[in-house]
Amino acid sequence: MARSVPHRLSALLVASAAASALAAAPALATEGPAAPPPGSTLPTGVAPVTFAPFPSTTAPTLRSRSPRLIRRARLVHRRVKHGRRGQLRVSLTAPSRLRIVLTRGATGHRIRTITLPARGRTVTLQLPGRTGGHALPAGRYRVRVVAFDASGARSRPVRLTMIVRR
Repeated sequence: MARSVPHRLSALLVASAAASALAAAPALATEGPAAPPPGSTLPTGVAPVTFAPFPSTTAPTLRSRSPRLIRRARLVHRRVKHGRRGQLRVSLTAPSRLRIVLTRGATGHRIRTITLPARGRTVTLQLPGRTGGHALPAGRYRVRVVAFDASGARSRPVRLTMIVRR
């Protein structure tokens, strides 16, 4: 084995490209069959090989996968009274950092974003009952919980609905 495999592959690619370029050219009626050029390195009896391009994404990387960091997330009281606070309980598969986003129902207006480290496997958090010095108005609120592990991989968001009533 005098040549290495990559060197042989590159020589084969060059030879097949040259052979396919010659085959694509139309021959005139007065000419005989097309002959290979005098300096061709393509051995006789070998058909040109065509290669398909590599796919752009062959295997997902660690950051593109969504690890299952959040085992369960639930609101203890899904319906809360005006001015009261809801309680969020999150159980995790590994210690991570949590990002909780509270938004107003249909408008999607962001009320508050909370980021906190979760050193243990369970986290209990009191959601805000007030914003800007006033109690949250009655309506539907969305709570979105996302966990990030030590390597920075992000879990799929868990979406919950909290209802503030009068």
